Amino acid sequence: MRKRFDTAIADAVSVGDQLDARRAAPALPQTGRGVAPRWRWWVLAVAALVLAGSVGWGGCRFKPKEALPAITPIPIETRSITEFSKTQASENMASPLVFRGGLVIESASPHFGGISGLRMTEGGHGFVAVTDAGYWVQGRLLYDDGRPSGLADIVMSPVLGPEGEPLRQSGKGDIESFELTAEAAYLGFEGFRNGVAVFRPTSGLLLHPGQLLPIPPEIAALPKGRGLEALATIPAGHAFGGALLAIAERDRTGRGMAPAWILKDGTAHEFKVRLKDGYDISDAVFLPEGDLLLLERGLSPLGGFKMRLRRIPADDIGPGAVLDGATLLEANRLFHEIDNMEGVAAHRDEGGSTIVSVVSDDNFLPVQRKLLLQWELK
Repeated sequence: MRKRFDTAIADAVSVGDQLDARRAAPALPQTGRGVAPRWRWWVLAVAALVLAGSVGWGGCRFKPKEALPAITPIPIETRSITEFSKTQASENMASPLVFRGGLVIESASPHFGGISGLRMTEGGHGFVAVTDAGYWVQGRLLYDDGRPSGLADIVMSPVLGPEGEPLRQSGKGDIESFELTAEAAYLGFEGFRNGVAVFRPTSGLLLHPGQLLPIPPEIAALPKGRGLEALATIPAGHAFGGALLAIAERDRTGRGMAPAWILKDGTAHEFKVRLKDGYDISDAVFLPEGDLLLLERGLSPLGGFKMRLRRIPADDIGPGAVLDGATLLEANRLFHEIDNMEGVAAHRDEGGSTIVSVVSDDNFLPVQRKLLLQWELK
């Protein structure tokens, strides 16, 4: 399906200084917690537990209302995760993804949380993330013999809109998707009106405003909570190379198809992503090899939060297509070190290996965890 919309885009002036690397956060032992299933009476029970836990841990930690100034250093502590599986019996030896390690991340700052998008920089040694409270997060990822060992130089800053004011002040701070290329950064937000913001050039993202990108009415009309969960730029060499791929969380009709679009040169080409087994779209990224990697999430009656990674051949992507793909990894919180996994990134390390990183959204709740996990794709 092909539709035309307004193409006028005012580029953002975005010039900033690189952050100095100074101090690393220590790595500590791993921990884990459970989460409740989604049956109705369990939902009521977990709501009570969340409220009780929030009060017991010093008050409800939802999205903070007070604003952070730009740029704000954030205190961070990490604990290492050395094994993805909580039991060897749950390991999937056939998976092409080999777990390299992960981190449980904690912070005394109430603003650090709700991470909804992630992209790695500097060959995996740097990263940029976004939160669903309308903030940038930038820092360095430290390694010990190829395994994540800590975080350093973490800073946050409000995402700025066209007038230089934080997007969160205009009701556009619920950022759910993020893409970063050498030329531009894209953020997808949802609320009373869905949209996409573009930042050019990509230097100084934490300091300078972006501009709203014209989008087709179908994206603007997506229901709250079912907006764009994934943005990814189609690699060069594809028929739509350089175009922005946008995927919604799920179909509002519940027919098991997530609506998606290829946005290029003012034209929106619609296609679908097949949903199954109770999963919704959470994020997507193109692998260095060119294929699309989908991150999906859901709830299971026994395991609580669950996640899945699916690989979709790039050649399958096109107008009118219905995308499906092979499962690379599937996990749930009962047997694996996961939580509400929200963002996925991919990069090549110094040795040429493809590394997949996944980050969780803790919803600013003390009963959930902020996790960063990494695998090597064989």
